Amino acid sequence: MPDYFVRPYDVLFFRGNKSFHFGEWYTEGVFPPYPSTFQGFVRNKLLADHHLIDPHGSLTDAERAREKIGNDETLGVDITGPYLMDADTGEIYFKTPSDLFRKNDGDRWCYSAFPIKMASLESDCGFDLCCPTIPDGKLDDRYPPEFISLSEICRYRLSLNEMEVAEKGLWMPEDRVGITLDTAKLREHNRTVEETKFYTTPYNRLRDRMGFYCATDKPLAAGALKLGSESHLVYVSGIASDSLLEQKFGQTRETLISEMIKTKTFRMALLQHGIFEQGWIPFRQKEEKKNLFEADGLHLELLFAFTRPPLRVSGYSFEKNTKTTRQQGISLKPLKNAVPAGAVYLFRLPADTSDEAIIKFVQDYDNRKLKNTPYSSMGFNHVVLANGHRL
Repeated sequence: MPDYFVRPYDVLFFRGNKSFHFGEWYTEGVFPPYPSTFQGFVRNKLLADHHLIDPHGSLTDAERAREKIGNDETLGVDITGPYLMDADTGEIYFKTPSDLFRKNDGDRWCYSAFPIKMASLESDCGFDLCCPTIPDGKLDDRYPPEFISLSEICRYRLSLNEMEVAEKGLWMPEDRVGITLDTAKLREHNRTVEETKFYTTPYNRLRDRMGFYCATDKPLAAGALKLGSESHLVYVSGIASDSLLEQKFGQTRETLISEMIKTKTFRMALLQHGIFEQGWIPFRQKEEKKNLFEADGLHLELLFAFTRPPLRVSGYSFEKNTKTTRQQGISLKPLKNAVPAGAVYLFRLPADTSDEAIIKFVQDYDNRKLKNTPYSSMGFNHVVLANGHRL
C-alpha cells in the first residue's frame, strides 16, 4: 500500500474532544482525527484526482464515483491511519498502550501492569479475570505520556520489562476565543452575536514539523484538499518508502513468534480505535459468560484487558444527503461505540497449541486490521501483537 504524509497548512488543528453548545460554530473535529473523518478526506481526494467532483462539490459522474469510492456500507478504498508523523525524523506516533504506568510520579520509566501470576479477580463481565499490578496512589499521576513512537512500541512488544517513554511535545494546547451567537436570531437565519458573550474552545496547535501518516490501497495524487469540518487545508505528498509500518514491525516479528511459542500468551494492542461486532471484545466468544474466545479456529483465553471509556463514532452521510436536504431531514451514519486506541488485551493459548498455529496467527493478526466492514476499511481496528508473561 502506498504511504502518504498529510501536512496541514493551518497548524491550529482540530479542537480537543470536548462538547460545546450549538450556539457556537459547530464542529465535528476531534484530535487526532478519527478514521471516520479521515476516510471522507481520502475518498474526496480520489474523486478530485479523477475529475469526478466539480468545484461546488457535486458529482460529475455518480456511477463512476461509486465504482471508485464505494458507498456508506462497502467503502471503495482500504485505509491505514491516520497517525501523527514528524516530517523531520519520519517517526510515527500512536496512543500509548493502556497497560503502561509510570513507576513513580513524573518518572519517564514505565512498566506493564499486566498480571505476572494467575490470581482470581471477580469481575462484572460474567467471568473471572487475573489480578493486574496497578500502582498505588492517584492513577492520574501515573499515566504515561499520551503518545508512543513507532520505535518505542517495537521495544514494548518484545518485552514486559520497564521501558522509557519520552515526552513528545507534538503540539501545544491553545484556547480559541469566539463570540456566542444569538440563538433566537439564528433560527431566523440571522447570524448575529450576543453582546459581551464570549466562549473559549480548546484547540491543539501542531508543531510545524507535524502532520499525519496514512496508507491507502489506491494511489493519491500530490495536491491540496480540505480535511474535516473546519475547512482546514492540507497537502498530500507521497513518502519515498512504502509500507513503513510493515517494514518496522516485520523486523521484530520472528522474535515475537519465538516468545509466544515459549510463553503461550500474548498482548493485543489497538493502534487505532476499534469498532467490533462483539462490543469491546475483538473476537467471537465461544461460550456465554466465559472468557473463552476463538480466532480462525484458535482458542484464546482472555486473562485481562486495559481500556478506557468508549468513544461515540458517527458521521454525516454525503451519500444520503444532498444540497437540498433541509436541516430536519439530515441523515447521519449509524452511531457506534468504539474501543479507544491504546486498549490492550492479554490472551493465553492452550498449552498444546502447535508452533505452526502460532506462526499463522501472528502472520494473520500482527499489524493487521480486524475485519468489520466498513469500519476496518476506514482505518479502525488496527492492532499489533506483543509478548506476554509465562503464566
